[in-house]
Amino acid sequence: MGLADNIHNTPSLRSGTIDAKELEYIAFSGKDEIAHGIFRSIPNEQRYLYTNKYILSEVIAGGIKKLRKFLSASAEESAAEEKEFIDEAVQLFVTTCRERSSYPRELFQTLHSWSEELTRLSLLQEALHYHDEAFALGISKYPDMYVRSLIAKASVLNTLGSFGDAQAILLSLATRPYVITDRNLVPDVLFNLGRESLLKGDTLYYKKLLFRGLRQFHTRMENRRLFVEQITKTYRRSYRVTLDPQISPSSKMLFLLHRIYFAMQEVGGLRALHITTMMKMLILGFVYYINYVLKPLVADPPTGNQSNVSPSRQVFVRRKNTLITRAMGGIGDLLMMTPGFHAFKNKHPHDEIHLAIPRRYFPVFEGNPDVRLLDIDSEQCDPLQYRRWFNFTDCPASRVEARTSPKVKKGRIEIFARALGINPFGVRRMNKRPRYFVVPEERAFQINFWKSHNLVGKKVIGIQLRSDEVYRDYPHMRQLVLRLAHDHHVLVFDAETIDGLEDERITKVDGLPMRRAFALASACDAIIAPDSSFVHLAAAFDLPCVALFGPIDGHIRTRHYPKCKYLDVRKKLGCAPCWRNEHIPCKLTTMRSSVCMVDISIDEIFKALNEVLQRKTQQ
Repeated sequence: MGLADNIHNTPSLRSGTIDAKELEYIAFSGKDEIAHGIFRSIPNEQRYLYTNKYILSEVIAGGIKKLRKFLSASAEESAAEEKEFIDEAVQLFVTTCRERSSYPRELFQTLHSWSEELTRLSLLQEALHYHDEAFALGISKYPDMYVRSLIAKASVLNTLGSFGDAQAILLSLATRPYVITDRNLVPDVLFNLGRESLLKGDTLYYKKLLFRGLRQFHTRMENRRLFVEQITKTYRRSYRVTLDPQISPSSKMLFLLHRIYFAMQEVGGLRALHITTMMKMLILGFVYYINYVLKPLVADPPTGNQSNVSPSRQVFVRRKNTLITRAMGGIGDLLMMTPGFHAFKNKHPHDEIHLAIPRRYFPVFEGNPDVRLLDIDSEQCDPLQYRRWFNFTDCPASRVEARTSPKVKKGRIEIFARALGINPFGVRRMNKRPRYFVVPEERAFQINFWKSHNLVGKKVIGIQLRSDEVYRDYPHMRQLVLRLAHDHHVLVFDAETIDGLEDERITKVDGLPMRRAFALASACDAIIAPDSSFVHLAAAFDLPCVALFGPIDGHIRTRHYPKCKYLDVRKKLGCAPCWRNEHIPCKLTTMRSSVCMVDISIDEIFKALNEVLQRKTQQ
């Protein structure tokens, strides 16, 4: 069945109307070409009615596929019309987001995809325009997208001959590795920065970056091969590397180990004996040691040409305190880090822990005596000035889960603590409750709120309406709230305006600053929430909680929360938990939403709520 047949058989089009919910469902299901075909059939003056983030992102993705088909068929006129349509759709997306003051991840994914397509088409100035649009709209809120867009923009500038501007972008990343969420993007940054330095005639800095590419901890050996090959080309012979006095002994050894490894790769017998695997582990272990154990302070020239610092010269300074960097959230992860921070502080009482995070996450740690906060974008955040540096942007929990999924055995609280150097015995002994502190002004606000809403002496249940990611959401949450209101007073929490749910026993808590909302949650008798921040917040307040889990294992996430009862459907669906994320569709439905969340019944939630409340009463 072709695209035209799919469009013809869509119910909304057969009836002569297009229902926005139907089109949203099609887009949400990832059927981008069908969504594109339907959207194109809508008159221009009516398209503003269909500006849902899923619709527009999938329509544009489908348009890019269509554009490629036209170009491969040499249908230039059709391709030009399609490009014009995509430009209009992208502008509609941007305009809509500006009007709503809401800039979802889908917008930036769309801008990045369209910029890359324009680059592929050699429309470099247009590509540059969309990159700049993304930066102006706040793509930095999504660190992974931000870094990829910076690298892509630098590539465009390089092609246009703006070598200085390209180098400045790459240098900003190379000197701030803690903003790079994927350690395997580091080689791209260093390799391209080295090329820019060479084009500017700065061979000293170029060589320095090649060896730094080997010294940085990243695990894809093919990326390491690029640096080895480029070093070999630069010096013409491997032995010349060992004779260069400007190269440190550890860098020479690392180069030779890589050369031996890649030579061994060509010998089939050695691969069969797993000797090459052992060699790979030796190399990565050595790199890990010089990065995270030895940690020599290498003086990085700010611009290459402006410095005569030898690339092998190491500057050792008196360092103190500990730096922990994290370029992203989420709030749940930050709360799960707090037990490890506290254990680390107890282990090193004379060290300050400087926690560098985006300023928007500072409220999570207000009143927390274990850490001193730094803005991760400030000049104060310099790992070279610290005795210890832990880069949680390269998330240790995600690495462990990716490696062991779907049989994940360790919870994030344990993983974060171990990543801070807390030994297994210390992890077993430490208090694993998240740490969050309500300050007096917030407690006064909560007390006044209870009085003004006639909640004093009432049993109040707090509900987190939805998570930040659709795949974790419980689709029957609104029905649950209405049913709960028959027996309890319900506080419904959401960051955005809550429509509907009008009932005298339902109080909507929407649009409040995070800390005020959390202060209200702290006074509830129990919390019901999907797998998100309120589950960990309830544990911090020692509140009874019913946690609704699907793709992620609720047993692992809540194992240290004695007052939390998690619900999932693993007995009904053997594929749960699958440990997928927002970007991996459900294997059973191919959709972003999770079918395993649908099957948790409201009756089960009521039963679990009564259990945790009864347990609280008995205590």
